[in-house]
Amino acid sequence: KQLVSTQSTGGHGGRYILDSLKTGAVEKQFYTDADLTIGSKINVWGREVTICDMDEFTAYHYKSKFNVDKPTPIHYKQTEAAKTEREVPPYNGWGSEEDSRANCLKLIAQAPKRDFIKFMKKDRQGLDSHVLRYFARLDTNRPIDMDRTFIISFFLSDDTISVFEPEKRNSGIVHGKFIERSKIKKPSGEYYAAEDFARGCRG
Repeated sequence: KQLVSTQSTGGHGGRYILDSLKTGAVEKQFYTDADLTIGSKINVWGREVTICDMDEFTAYHYKSKFNVDKPTPIHYKQTEAAKTEREVPPYNGWGSEEDSRANCLKLIAQAPKRDFIKFMKKDRQGLDSHVLRYFARLDTNRPIDMDRTFIISFFLSDDTISVFEPEKRNSGIVHGKFIERSKIKKPSGEYYAAEDFARGCRG
């Protein structure tokens, strides 16, 4: 049933009457089974979709109701040669690189999977921290940076690295966290591992 407003010109109050002639009705058209066949194009939420194939039960329905044989299916699967390799955009520095990559691989982003067994074996257990610590300095000829020292921590549980700069009085340099704990790549593109750290190594 359709209602028509009879609000007065003054804008105060108003009444509604039954529109028995449906003068204000909006005609809506809906898809039926007669519209859905191979090769038909339908609008799905603003996008044009082409029907490419149907199952045997649907083909039997069209044969019994409309006396129409099943049309030739439309080939829609891409060949291996036509498939393009997915390109992952370069890391922009926000968050971890693993998280940024996960946002590009799936529609609903998921946290990157961790090696849980390794994490349980190499996580802190009492006094055993399973963290390798190294004393390092900058490899530079700049006088202001030659005396700067750092503590590099390598966490065996997930192969992450953090770098801390101890305080030096009257140095004029802000001390504290130099690199937040994260995985760091070598110039070759691979991540640093425990075997990459030793006395005298440069990175």
